[in-house]
Amino acid sequence: MKITHRKLNIIFFVCLLAINGAFFIASDRIDSGGTVAYSLPIVACNAAFAVMYAAAKTLAARRSLTLQKSERRYETLHMVSEDQQVEARILETISEVSVEFLEKMQLRPLLERISEAVHDLLGVDISVVEVIPQSGEESVTFVRGASEVALGDEVYNEVVHKGKSLLINNLSRYPQYAKLEQQGVRSVIVAPLMLHGRSIGLIGACTRTHRGFTSRHLRLLYSFAHHSALLVGTTQLLHSVGKLSVKESDSLADLQDLKDRLSYEHALQEREMEVARRIQNDLLPGAMPRIAGLSLEGDSLPAKEVGGDYYDVLDLGEGRWGIAIGDVSGKGVPAALVMVMTRTLLHSLAHYSNSPAEILAAMNSTLYHETDPSVFVSMLYGIWNTHSATFTYSNAGHEPPILETSDGPQSFPAGGVALGAMEKVDDVLTDLSLMLGNGDCLLLYTDGATEARNSQREMFGLERLQHTFEKAAVRNGRVIPTVLRSIRTFAQDAAQHDDITMISMKGTAM
Repeated sequence: MKITHRKLNIIFFVCLLAINGAFFIASDRIDSGGTVAYSLPIVACNAAFAVMYAAAKTLAARRSLTLQKSERRYETLHMVSEDQQVEARILETISEVSVEFLEKMQLRPLLERISEAVHDLLGVDISVVEVIPQSGEESVTFVRGASEVALGDEVYNEVVHKGKSLLINNLSRYPQYAKLEQQGVRSVIVAPLMLHGRSIGLIGACTRTHRGFTSRHLRLLYSFAHHSALLVGTTQLLHSVGKLSVKESDSLADLQDLKDRLSYEHALQEREMEVARRIQNDLLPGAMPRIAGLSLEGDSLPAKEVGGDYYDVLDLGEGRWGIAIGDVSGKGVPAALVMVMTRTLLHSLAHYSNSPAEILAAMNSTLYHETDPSVFVSMLYGIWNTHSATFTYSNAGHEPPILETSDGPQSFPAGGVALGAMEKVDDVLTDLSLMLGNGDCLLLYTDGATEARNSQREMFGLERLQHTFEKAAVRNGRVIPTVLRSIRTFAQDAAQHDDITMISMKGTAM
């Protein structure tokens, strides 16, 4: 039976009245001297009972406080669990949208699919996706719901022009959004589509009921918008290439000689390479993050014929950082598009396992079934743990890393099979761990570094790379610029035919 504070008070006072009543009844039957003698144990009994009561009250209060804390912790964990489930669904949907995008690569179907995804995932009445028009074109908007809604200039100005997110519950309190409220909307949440520091559109969701939005909804929508913006921007670039093709094809009949025909083809190819470069630049991280116990550098030197090199750093939380480097087979726009898909898969899966091998195996499953059989991706992905100063990684057909320590260089086995090359890779992908002490340095690189050639067609090679890295690692300066400078000096004026991408990880004092 549960003893409440009220029941405890009642029990205490009943017992207290019974004891003192017995005392007064007994005091009528004995003399005054006996009364005094008899009262001493009664007073002591009252005092002892009061102490017991106070102890019981304190214990009950502690139990109540513990129960309240447990209930609050349960509610918090329940909310976190729901957040993770919703975020997992969003990341899964982004992966599905990416696959559909690779099949169609058209803006309108892409926006329609994004609008449907927001509508279904957030369970809202209305979802809106709008993209800023390019020069000479009209804006493209898709609305999913019972009826169309115009967000209005006020929302457009805040989100698109200023690049801010917007969350408003109960629009009747905000006169500046009266036009939106007049359309039957009660609450609205909007996030910008940001690409390379500029806004290219917006994603929004509206409700007509009393159900409002929270900061959790905004955070999830913003994450969805971040991934969607990359796909939208890529589609716009491909569309501009298509317009160039049509325009040049119309005038092709007027060309009289082979020189002009080749000039057209060269211009189209250059335009496609520019598209691929922009896609690649949008994928690569900007400034490297500051990580405890680690000096991190990363750089990519693209070739004229853009390849599919890619590197990334992901904050996994709790002192864990995902570090990836990869190389997509092929060149130009096709390789860049597969790179988009690879990045999306990595960001979707990285938070759900502490095993790099499991992450790569999950990525392989999608790449194998959703890309051309001739396409594969070599990738090395690892997790840096700041608390243990360890780097746990798995290698899927990529170049093995180079480690320089105070005891000398260390070599590692070659990687397993590349992603997308075979259906099952679970048995060939394993996790390896290494510690980076103060001054120890690890180099991750793509094959463009070792296969760089000079005018005599001689390759830079692994031995030169190891020797150059060894000298750069023992210095206090930056590592990668020194290595890249050596490669450029070796190649001299010879053309660079493949991207050169590197990540260096140097252990530092905590």
